[in-house]
Amino acid sequence: MNKEVTEIIASGKNTIVQSALKLVGKGAGTENFSKIRVTTDGKEVFISFSNPIKYLPQKTVFYFDATVLLIEKVTSRHPVSNPTAFDHKKEILFYKHTEDTKKNTQFIIESINKSSEVGSINVEDFEDDMIIREHENHYAVSVVSRFQESSYKIEKVSGKIYDIEHAHLEPSPLENDNKDIFIEIH
Repeated sequence: MNKEVTEIIASGKNTIVQSALKLVGKGAGTENFSKIRVTTDGKEVFISFSNPIKYLPQKTVFYFDATVLLIEKVTSRHPVSNPTAFDHKKEILFYKHTEDTKKNTQFIIESINKSSEVGSINVEDFEDDMIIREHENHYAVSVVSRFQESSYKIEKVSGKIYDIEHAHLEPSPLENDNKDIFIEIH
């Protein structure tokens, strides 16, 4: 582990996260993310800010995730919109839960967990990427995991799941080439 990384790690996870948030900008704070991970390979410190479950009301666009390379001071973030080709004119902000979005997300998770067709979800341990786009009468759900991509719709009133599609994904050919060992900072 190089000296600069050792010094950064010694400052502690909270200090590292606050330094990374300054680089993310856009008014982002820890309240904007459900998961924050700090890792190192001994040469760089990586901070991952994420929301594995992304809820988008109609005609909205938000940043949900960001990645920071602290030593290089590089930040990556990508907007997610509803509809997918939504032409927005305002500055894109980081997502913040509201009472409505929490209630709707809970309804969707309960509908998924009642269904035997799409599997169940434990929100606390969820590591995949789920995007929920609200529509007039339904929610369009897309879930991407390591080996599968699924999409389906959920009726707003009944919670019935329909138009289910699954595709199996091949592992990345680069997955086995990465010999770096990452250590999580707690």
